[in-house]
Amino acid sequence: MKFRPNKDQITWSITGIITALVVMLLYYVIFKGGHIISGIHSVVNGMEGIVTGLVLGYILSPILNFIEQKILEKIWEKAGAKRDENGEFRQKQLIRNIAIIITMTLVVFVVWAFLYYIIPQIYQSIRDIIRNIPMYYRNIDRSINRFMESSDPATISTVNTVADQIYIRVNNFIQEKVLPNISEIISTVSVQALNVINVFFNLIVGFIVAIYVLNAKEGFCGKGKKMAYAFFREDIANEVISSSRLVHTTFTGFITGKIVDSTIVGILCYIACMVLDIPYPLLIAVIVGVTNIIPFFGPYIGGFLGGLILILINPLSALEFIIFVIILQQIDGNIIGPKILGNSTGLSSFWVIFAIMLFGSVWGFAGWILGVPIFAVIYALISRLTDYYLGRNNLPTDEDTYIDTAYIEDGKFHYLGDPNSTKYRAQRTGSSWSRIFRSKHKDEHKRSHKDSNVTGTKLPTEHSHVTEDKALSKDKTENKNAEGADVKKDQE
Repeated sequence: MKFRPNKDQITWSITGIITALVVMLLYYVIFKGGHIISGIHSVVNGMEGIVTGLVLGYILSPILNFIEQKILEKIWEKAGAKRDENGEFRQKQLIRNIAIIITMTLVVFVVWAFLYYIIPQIYQSIRDIIRNIPMYYRNIDRSINRFMESSDPATISTVNTVADQIYIRVNNFIQEKVLPNISEIISTVSVQALNVINVFFNLIVGFIVAIYVLNAKEGFCGKGKKMAYAFFREDIANEVISSSRLVHTTFTGFITGKIVDSTIVGILCYIACMVLDIPYPLLIAVIVGVTNIIPFFGPYIGGFLGGLILILINPLSALEFIIFVIILQQIDGNIIGPKILGNSTGLSSFWVIFAIMLFGSVWGFAGWILGVPIFAVIYALISRLTDYYLGRNNLPTDEDTYIDTAYIEDGKFHYLGDPNSTKYRAQRTGSSWSRIFRSKHKDEHKRSHKDSNVTGTKLPTEHSHVTEDKALSKDKTENKNAEGADVKKDQE
């Protein structure tokens, strides 16, 4: 006789197999999780070139659009070229190819100028600073000695104590941290030197990938929309696409705006350093320009690093530089930045600081830069969701309306200044939660009563419940008395 399992047996068999697989997977994740993490790390490292290309293509996309739409298409129009019914030139691909060539040529030129002109001067400045450290030390020592000679004994004693503490801490750090780990430090430096080769390889791969991304960026967008409408409902797909546009607008506006703004700040800083005869103007300008990319804290970091370098060389130049940086940041924050960036993030200063601290602690330097646009997107999506639910409840979405609101009841606003608005104060008697649940129970009872009227059935009222309970109690008493009488009769 051939055995044929029934439906329940098949279900239990599949359930047992899935349970066993889940248990095995959990065991592997818990006790062999290092292999999984290393595998993911290997995949991520292998994709660095692709990711670099995607990021580079995304950053260069606005430049490509400007060259293609504002320059090349204008030239084609003046040459008498006609557009089709979709508003596109017949030589659209030729225009795109020329725009890509111009864009990538500009990138190569900027990189070449940076490596050929800026890097050697920065290297020369750093080498001069390192070579002159003994001289800077003697100058500082001479200044301290002059200060000590003109000071009273109490001040001299305090300075000596502080200097001894600093010396002890530095010496302990060298003896306990640096010297025992010197071999590890050398090994780390060697590994980083090898990583430089890997970085160049990823840059080459990223350069090639960026060309493909720029050439087919509309196709990628089309595939994304196609998948959204394939896997989601129409209204959900529309919201997904709208959110993607929000992400694109926020990131493009912030990143490109910050790059342009920081470039202008760096150039102005270089010109001012040349005019004020501040040492190492290019090095100082690069530091100020690069750190300016970091929102809010960047200008202070750049001013601190530049002032720290200059104070070793010439304290007067350091003072001039700090005063100039304060003026420059006021100009940037009130004139240059708003003109270029506008309100690309929509965040207040508090949320900017919050985003930098949050994402900076997770991703480091990248979090300092990308944390603000990421949090801006999250903030905007939550604001949209909040306004949507307020609209469903017929409530206003203006934030100022809720500042002086004590509570809302039946759609009516009760304000803090109203002496009668005491229902939900901290000093109230009773629990708000009991009122909430009691109100919910009443709403459900009303809804059930309404449904019963529609179906023609009569719901039991509170009085009918009491009557039924009394009848049941009476029946139980009579049954108990009857049983007692029977027992007494049997005993007699």
